[in-house]
Amino acid sequence: MEFLKKNIKRRNLLKLLWVAPFALLYNYLTPKVKKDKVITIPVKSIPYDSVYLIKDKQIGILNRENGITVLSIACTHLGCILNVENDKFICPCHGSMFELNGSVIKGPALKPLKHIKYTIENNNIIINL
Repeated sequence: MEFLKKNIKRRNLLKLLWVAPFALLYNYLTPKVKKDKVITIPVKSIPYDSVYLIKDKQIGILNRENGITVLSIACTHLGCILNVENDKFICPCHGSMFELNGSVIKGPALKPLKHIKYTIENNNIIINL
């Protein structure tokens, strides 16, 4: 104990006592789940003129007349996962609305939804996260 009293200054000890609970809380609240880096979905599994949601990956895939579009379905306001109603993405948290192309219809979100790059190989949609 004498060693600690001589070598640790009071100010440094107070800093440590101030930061330690936040570090432990951050470590506790941070999810420890490994995310898949690639998602592969058969093109046939996405019906024409519809939206296919993968909520656990926060992705929406649209198969429309102008082709396939892949969007993030995390609201650009605070990150809530969007639902699809009446051909619109709707945020259940604060009511933001987005067109199916990702543009904002109604706030509080100000930014459009993020388009995600994908490729089609052997009739499969391959999305790299």
